Amino acid sequence: MGEGAFKAAKGLIKVNVHVHEKTIDSIQISGDFFLYPEDSLWELEKVLHGIETQRTHILTTIQQFFGEGQILTPGVTAEDFTQAILLAIQNA
Repeated sequence: MGEGAFKAAKGLIKVNVHVHEKTIDSIQISGDFFLYPEDSLWELEKVLHGIETQRTHILTTIQQFFGEGQILTPGVTAEDFTQAILLAIQNA
């Protein structure tokens, strides 16, 4: 299990991740950022489960998730989430 934290412009993103064979086996994201609707955080975690731990895969997945336009993250970007996840993966 790895832990990582990244300070975005409008909040701290904390990630706990378990990696198995270069894929995300489980992930928990928390912090003091805003995400609307609130239950979309769990949906993001579901989307990230099972993807490869390469930066491009993580960033693209998060960008596509946010790209649907129904999720708002004021002051926090897909890049910020990616950075926090990569830090957790490095510590796994």
